[in-house]
Amino acid sequence: MARLKEWLDTAVDPDPDAWVFASENRETPLWPDNLLRRHVRAALRKVGLVWVDFKVMRRTNASLGQDAKVDPKVSADQRGHGIGVSLDVYTKTSIQRKAEGAQQLEDAVLGRKVVPIRERVAS
Repeated sequence: MARLKEWLDTAVDPDPDAWVFASENRETPLWPDNLLRRHVRAALRKVGLVWVDFKVMRRTNASLGQDAKVDPKVSADQRGHGIGVSLDVYTKTSIQRKAEGAQQLEDAVLGRKVVPIRERVAS
């Protein structure tokens, strides 16, 4: 809240009809594509990720959240989508988790005790 208040006090025109995130001319909103092109891409270029866009960032957020076992509703709310869109469109399962799932199924079918792959590799 403190950062938003600071932003409102310093960057936003006090006119009640002003944009909270305005373009340079303050007459139009700051469009996401302009923000990405003018500010975010410079940082991404430094680390070799100039091809990344907001969709890639959403997918990364969704997939890492799933791997971290973040509640699906919380994760979807962060991106402003319902759970279905979040899971069906944005979330991609890692190769590691796919391999673990396949191993779990194999162990269940063959009646073996399920041992996570990470533990098998470590022993």
